[in-house]
Amino acid sequence: MGQQANQTKEQINYLYIVRALAIMAVIFVHISSYPVGDLANKSSLMYLGANFLNIFNKFGTSTFIFLSALVLFYSYYERPISGKIIRNFYKRRLLYIVIPYIICSIYYYVIQMYYSYGQSWKLFAEYTSIGDFLNLLLLGKGFYHLYFVFISVQFYLIFPILLWLFQKLPSITKHLAWIGILLHVGFILLNHYVLHYPDKGQLALSYIGYYLMGAFVGIYYKQIKQWIVLSKETLRSNKMILISLIWIIWIAASATNVYIWFSTRAYGTSYHSLAYELVWFVQTITVPFVLLQVSSFLYNKLPARLTNGLIHLGIVSFGVYIVHAGIIFFYFKYFAITSSPLKYMLFVGSSFVVTLTLSWLIVGLAMKYMTKSWILFGSAPKRSPYIEIPQTTSVGQQAKSM
Repeated sequence: MGQQANQTKEQINYLYIVRALAIMAVIFVHISSYPVGDLANKSSLMYLGANFLNIFNKFGTSTFIFLSALVLFYSYYERPISGKIIRNFYKRRLLYIVIPYIICSIYYYVIQMYYSYGQSWKLFAEYTSIGDFLNLLLLGKGFYHLYFVFISVQFYLIFPILLWLFQKLPSITKHLAWIGILLHVGFILLNHYVLHYPDKGQLALSYIGYYLMGAFVGIYYKQIKQWIVLSKETLRSNKMILISLIWIIWIAASATNVYIWFSTRAYGTSYHSLAYELVWFVQTITVPFVLLQVSSFLYNKLPARLTNGLIHLGIVSFGVYIVHAGIIFFYFKYFAITSSPLKYMLFVGSSFVVTLTLSWLIVGLAMKYMTKSWILFGSAPKRSPYIEIPQTTSVGQQAKSM
């Protein structure tokens, strides 16, 4: 019964647009980190723009975390847990997440060590070791962006336990949103005052607010949908008060986060370390709701071809996440950065276009033409999320049919 209900469940196609927006934000952050570090004149408009892109877009990874929990609980919550379901769950994560993670970690470890030791394979062989690689692999430190996959694996390990707990105690699920916020802030304070764990960003517990918020939306999506997919009735109702409040909080938190980081970087202003963490948390815990609304609007209003393009980017987003860091690495290493401000700005701007386009092409073509592309870039959805575009019949075809 639960399995049948799951098969007939609505596919939330606009989530792929959320993924598309999130992966573009991730690329913006990683590219903008170069001018943030390179530009000497930190009070210039160019630096102001680079700082804005770098801080405003720091919602990509947290949004992917939120989406992961949303999709999993939306798919599994109404299904009775069985040994078969758990085995299939772990099998899919092993095939489509862990294996690509291991392969890309090998790739990034090789290029990182090769370029760290004078681009010499002799020195590479001398200074690298399987033990060193395995240590980085198990800690999610193969390259700067791979921590996301590492914390995702941590969540997958405990997901069946959380699913069982929420199914046994369904009354808890109504409170997951605020419980997640309290636990998240509590962990920030606990680590700051007691634990002092330096790599807390490598722990799934550091993202508990996003996981539980995603779980809440996934479990109660039918009820929450009217808050996301806005209708004329919703716009005229009291719901708009809370919706507007979330948008205002997100805009205010984003602007504050951009300001405090610009002030810190440009003028050396120092704020309490908790201010940076808590402002960023407010920004990133509200942005998924904003992105869900924006994406549902785009899904319904954009031309079908453009919508399908964004959906495709969302489908390949995991692969793009894996690939893009390597493209950025080589782009900034081998292409000359000119000292001319205008040319430098064009160089940085073009790096986004090059990185997104090449990553998208590599993963998209692999998924289309390689039968085993999942080994590198994960899986594609079983059901097509694309909008069907009616085919126009030409005059010649009409005459032919007559």
